[in-house]
Amino acid sequence: MQTLSTAELVQKKFIGTDDLRKRLTDILDKLPEEGGEIIVTQHGKPQAILLDLESYLDLHDTFENLQRPGFIKSIYKELREIDKGKGISHEQLKKNLGI
Repeated sequence: MQTLSTAELVQKKFIGTDDLRKRLTDILDKLPEEGGEIIVTQHGKPQAILLDLESYLDLHDTFENLQRPGFIKSIYKELREIDKGKGISHEQLKKNLGI
């Protein structure tokens, strides 16, 4: 299980189940525009996370990529190439992509 630092935890949004029940429509209306996550607590203990759909889909894509065979290994390989000075600049990348 991942552990958050105190600083990271303080920055999270929390809501108790009673408040969630009372404000669910408002929360669901605002969640897509505000993004991020809301930690749902029950009896003062974190139990679940509400996540806007876009963030969920991004996480899902990342998770699928991480499961691809050799994906992490290829990232480390490319990082070593960059460390050796064999990468291209940000400007060159944008030029190559036509951005």
